Amino acid sequence: MSAQQLNQNSQSRFGRSMSLILPLAWRNLWRNKRRSLLTMLAIFVAVMSMVVLGAFMRAWSSATIVETINNLTGHGQIHALQYLDDPNIDYRIKAIPGSIANHLNSAEVTHRADRVRVPAMIRSERENSPVELLGIQPAQEKGLSFISEAIIDGRYLESNADKGIILGKKLADRLQTKLGRRVVLMSQHQDGSISERGYRVVGIFTSQPGIEKFNVFISIQSAQALLGIGSDISEVTFKLQSREQIAGFVQRLRNENSELDIQAWDELQPFTKAMIEMSDGSILIWILVSFTVVSFGLINTLLMAVFERMREFGLFQALGMKTRWLLLQILFESTFMMAVATAAGLIAGILIVIAFEGGLDLGVGASYFGAAQVVYPELDWSEVSYIGVLVMFLGVLASLYPAIKAARNVPVDVLSRATN
Repeated sequence: MSAQQLNQNSQSRFGRSMSLILPLAWRNLWRNKRRSLLTMLAIFVAVMSMVVLGAFMRAWSSATIVETINNLTGHGQIHALQYLDDPNIDYRIKAIPGSIANHLNSAEVTHRADRVRVPAMIRSERENSPVELLGIQPAQEKGLSFISEAIIDGRYLESNADKGIILGKKLADRLQTKLGRRVVLMSQHQDGSISERGYRVVGIFTSQPGIEKFNVFISIQSAQALLGIGSDISEVTFKLQSREQIAGFVQRLRNENSELDIQAWDELQPFTKAMIEMSDGSILIWILVSFTVVSFGLINTLLMAVFERMREFGLFQALGMKTRWLLLQILFESTFMMAVATAAGLIAGILIVIAFEGGLDLGVGASYFGAAQVVYPELDWSEVSYIGVLVMFLGVLASLYPAIKAARNVPVDVLSRATN
């Protein structure tokens, strides 16, 4: 007999064996419907939760980054050395070096604004409060920070020389003042004395509680006049075309000048960065926990099925079934179980995420953690595929133990006991 004929006969025997084993494995899966359905339910819930949790945690992380960047941080900032350790009038930028200015004027930078930022005291007719005073360039701040879009009463600052002041709603309530009233700002003058000046409230804004309670905004020229610093500034904030450019851009700025403190948003907001890293890690932890639970349930189900069918397996072996086919039969049973439950879990998870693509309102409490109140979960199809493949692979891997036990540990006296 030729090698080709032997190969054809081998393929024919394999096909006949598979045509017997596959239907047998499917029927055996439903011998104990309650046990199989409970195991499949556990797999279904685990897979669905992986898809949903991954989408929502990714949306939360993205919303947190966007909120942090819009809340005055930008993609990066430039300060005088020591300013971040002691943010007062003594550490300020007198002039931006030409090499840095060239980068800030490049096409990479979509928004750039100069600011004066110092601690101050604000006093109304009834109350006073410590605040952080920001002198801003109103036109440049549009698209860079939240200020222009957060006004709920009154108006935004109109020019770099505007004489008005914008307060947070919580701060206005605390000061017992309102739109049109005058307040007094006090801060350290550049000569060391205390400088104070009156401003009329022209706008009220809402934002995160910390910003709303402690930040006030005036025009940059008003701030410079109050502090007597001429055209000096406290910081330069910039935003690039995409977040992927930040690390390279910041490094180029640092290479140009070592006399300035240049940092990216995640260096300026380490707490937010840590929270995002923690949320990413929690997804992996949940996948691990979910799969551990699923694995124990799957192994338990298959072991129970194996012990209940020892005589059946002995009979199969007596009739000539080889060990490897017995092993394959158990593996196919677990594969069918995993495939049905995993597919159902993926579909359910996808439908849930799609249902919330229009936005999920987390409530005002989300702002205390630096996130947006509304998040927009989106499907990452590569992640969905990864979850499906991973669960199937690990599930089949976990079923090897009961399959090997069924194939190797069939008692010799099974058939003799069966006939007694």
